[in-house]
Amino acid sequence: MKYKSIWEQNREFISILKKNKDLMQILDYIESLKLPNFYIAAGAIFQTIWNYYDNKPLNHGIKDIDVIYYDTNNISKEYEKALEEKIIKYLKKLNLNYEFDVHNEARMHLWKKENENKNIDQYKNSEDAINQWIATVQSIGITKSNGKIQVYAPYGLSDIFSRTIRPIKHKANSKELYDKKVASWQKRFNNLNIIEW
Repeated sequence: MKYKSIWEQNREFISILKKNKDLMQILDYIESLKLPNFYIAAGAIFQTIWNYYDNKPLNHGIKDIDVIYYDTNNISKEYEKALEEKIIKYLKKLNLNYEFDVHNEARMHLWKKENENKNIDQYKNSEDAINQWIATVQSIGITKSNGKIQVYAPYGLSDIFSRTIRPIKHKANSKELYDKKVASWQKRFNNLNIIEW
């Protein structure tokens, strides 16, 4: 899908996301927590767009909701886990029974070392983290401030609209991880344009 301007793409993008009532309820709640530098990011965002154009339920095939924030004042995994449990507990009361991945990107370098034995530099902020995810369609986040939705899309929105899976090559990424993600998306979505690693 082609648009005349980035502004038109952004307007269409937000218009579609607003139709996803579950996502908007979750966004409102996360905003109320006043987490620093927060985003709902990755799959729940770009897959909403794909589902809309496929005339499917907007949350079809969405495996989980990724919530990220950046807080150097508390980088304990215990606090991060407690926050995740708080979010899940509250949203279940609203019958929003999704899986949630909640991550403080200020401690992701510790998580990578503990879980993947990888050494990466500490991210500078949430945007720095999003910049380095595995594919351009995944490198997307929405946040909300004073009632207004804001989109962070460092690689633009064209790949999302055209379903182009394009790798982002950083030292923490790999062909193995990229191919695994691609295979997962191919099982749930049609007409993907895959750019090989």
